[in-house]
Amino acid sequence: MAKHTCAICGAEVNLLSGQKLADGNYICRKVCGKKCFNNLDKVSAHLSEITEHFEQIEKGTRIWNEVLLPLKESKNKAERPVEFGTSGGADLYVSASTGLVALVETHYKFFIFGKYQKACVYRIGDIASYEYFEEEQKNSEGKVEKKHFMSLIFDNTPGLAAFNLQLSTQKACEKLEKCLNEIFGIQKTLKNSFNNAKRQLEAIKSVAGAVKSAAQGNLDEETVMQAMDDVGTYVRGDRTEILAKADAVLAKFK
Repeated sequence: MAKHTCAICGAEVNLLSGQKLADGNYICRKVCGKKCFNNLDKVSAHLSEITEHFEQIEKGTRIWNEVLLPLKESKNKAERPVEFGTSGGADLYVSASTGLVALVETHYKFFIFGKYQKACVYRIGDIASYEYFEEEQKNSEGKVEKKHFMSLIFDNTPGLAAFNLQLSTQKACEKLEKCLNEIFGIQKTLKNSFNNAKRQLEAIKSVAGAVKSAAQGNLDEETVMQAMDDVGTYVRGDRTEILAKADAVLAKFK
């Protein structure tokens, strides 16, 4: 059986004890592989993504333990992160008060003893998309069941930047979608219809201005970028405030 070396810790591994990465490197399953989140697809990952993921976990766990976990017990309900628990794997916590979202795995050193948690923490404003999907899977009895997922993708994120979060029901997925929509101010309700229409009008005006500049032959990069930003604000909501909140917290962990 072919022998390889773990590209991170240097341990000798074979096809059974090693995990081959997409770039041809191997990592050991027993130590380095276990450090990764279950949501990370190691088969398609490169070594640089794995090392970035380890840094992501180290920093994220600090932020979780020092900032977000204490907020779970806050007497101020508005400060508490909203929890989206899963039937297995990692849970998601959305903290509008800090502008952060945490993907948290809970582990035990022995059976139900020695509990510890590790986390990947993201800026809410970096969420590029959050989409619901469902899959039909067979359970242990061979019966087909529907499984419900939210697919989340983050911009500006080294390490684990995209994952599928399995929730118990479609309603739970809709609750997460509604929570994010409210934070971004893009929910489809009568209350926010005026704000949505205003953003749409501003985006249209910005694009129209860029088109006019192009027709006059004086289109510049700044005009193009402004038009793109305005369209992005309409589609994704204005994230300036939520990003500022997150950056204020993250500045303490550089």
